Amino acid sequence: MASSHFETMWQRFSSSRLGRFLQLDSLPQDVGASEGISRFLLRRDHYAPTTGRVKPSAVKPRRNDMRARFETSVHRTDGLAPENIWLVGYRHVEDLAQGRRIRARAYCTAGLVIGQALQFHVNGRPYPRHADIIGWPNSEDERLMRATEIANAMELAIDPRP
Repeated sequence: MASSHFETMWQRFSSSRLGRFLQLDSLPQDVGASEGISRFLLRRDHYAPTTGRVKPSAVKPRRNDMRARFETSVHRTDGLAPENIWLVGYRHVEDLAQGRRIRARAYCTAGLVIGQALQFHVNGRPYPRHADIIGWPNSEDERLMRATEIANAMELAIDPRP
């Protein structure tokens, strides 16, 4: 329990302004193929809990008009215990006041994404471990095909909270 409490406190401190300034939660700028990534799922129609299947809609990118590209938000999870991966989502993705409740998370290695000729933009917002999957094609059919390939190979974890 003490170790878990320490990890939780370290996670909070390292993601604070001072922790970011001191680069306590620093990962390499480039996402490596063997690195773990997670996508937090806010909608029940993004997964099938009975089969453990992640649906393509969970991975399909959204258009970011400010950056003039399609992107999918993920978090880098190397070095984090499963309970701390959930804490990242609860703290930086979930917003219960706005109806944004995490239901599950889809996870895989970055190599699965790289294998679909996509890249990562590590931007650290809103959290140092945040990255966007970029390089999606303009064709809707091609985006869906790549999202399907990624989703079919991802693993699913249901939110452990009651």
